[in-house]
Amino acid sequence: MVDGDCSIRLVGVYPRKKEYKMNRNCAVIRKKPIPEAFRGKVYLDPTYDPAFKELFASKDALKDFLDGVLGLDGNDKIKDLRFRFEEPVEFRVPQRKKVIFDIFATTGSGRFLNIEMQRVEHDFFIDRAILYKAFLVIKGRKEMEESPEFKALPGKEQKKCRYQLPETVSIWICDFDLPYATGEYLDEWALYSRHSVDNGSAVPLSEKNRYIFLSVPNFTKSADEVNGAAEMWLYLLNHARDGGELPAFGSGIVEEALERIRVENAADELLSDQEKDMSLKEDYQIVLASATIRAQEEGLAKGLAEGREKGLAEGLAEGREKGLAEGREKGLAEGREKGLAEGREKGLAEGRAEGRAEGRAEGQRQMADFLRSKGVSEELIAEALDQK
Repeated sequence: MVDGDCSIRLVGVYPRKKEYKMNRNCAVIRKKPIPEAFRGKVYLDPTYDPAFKELFASKDALKDFLDGVLGLDGNDKIKDLRFRFEEPVEFRVPQRKKVIFDIFATTGSGRFLNIEMQRVEHDFFIDRAILYKAFLVIKGRKEMEESPEFKALPGKEQKKCRYQLPETVSIWICDFDLPYATGEYLDEWALYSRHSVDNGSAVPLSEKNRYIFLSVPNFTKSADEVNGAAEMWLYLLNHARDGGELPAFGSGIVEEALERIRVENAADELLSDQEKDMSLKEDYQIVLASATIRAQEEGLAKGLAEGREKGLAEGLAEGREKGLAEGREKGLAEGREKGLAEGREKGLAEGRAEGRAEGRAEGQRQMADFLRSKGVSEELIAEALDQK
């Protein structure tokens, strides 16, 4: 490190949080049969957490993926990498706040990264990405301060660097269309000056603050069209769930990664974890909450509108009929007044009740349609509606 240079270099490898015992040199001895959900499939779906972590369980696989996504070539490629799965990040501000990164990684050059696999979109997805990035920046700065290299700096140099931030990159792998980049499979965000954007000369204010978004379903290239490491891994993420064999693209790293998610190689524990993760979880609960709010708002508004309209119509009709009948006995004038009043009151009450019922039914229908559009199974939709 040259004098006055505040950059910090980190080396080493974190252990994986959870190891699944697999023997690839002989047949897997199972205590349980392969679950029905995986029979006839060659690979586990890596868009679910357990298989996602197995796909990138080796340092070589994760480095290859990151080099491709970050566009690093030659001497710029990542040389040293350490990483952890399901990394909890917690701060007190003043109450305790906590997020869990799917993968947290640091490179030897002092770059900090979080990699997230996001299966479903919800109303606050962008907010979530910004929140996770804030935690990543704070965690990166904290680890930089605690590194032996930073502590070895003279006191004056440490003070000089007290506001320096490390390079941080948030990578979101999405199983849905990208916000503000419809139809694209790759997008990148950064911080820009509004003035420079208006003048058509926008450049990022800092190269240290990057967001990279990848859309798995929007990557539609064939295996023959794949070009580069980023596209290769996107192809695997998109097609491992198809059920058939996948090409290794002449890469030993990819071949080993595919073997880790091959169904016949998977340990009972991995299959069990994968099956559990395919059931209703946090992401679906977020989507369900969003759908419920939308359905309630739209259904209630529609129900009240229809209820008022129907209530007035029925109230007037019944009021006229009842008023005329009573009016013949007590007098047309008194009958009309009283009949209309009672008719309106009864009609509005019945109309509101019927409108609310119709609104609830319409809300549930809209919520079911919304969940179907996000890929939620009919079984989970039925279960969710039963809870409402």
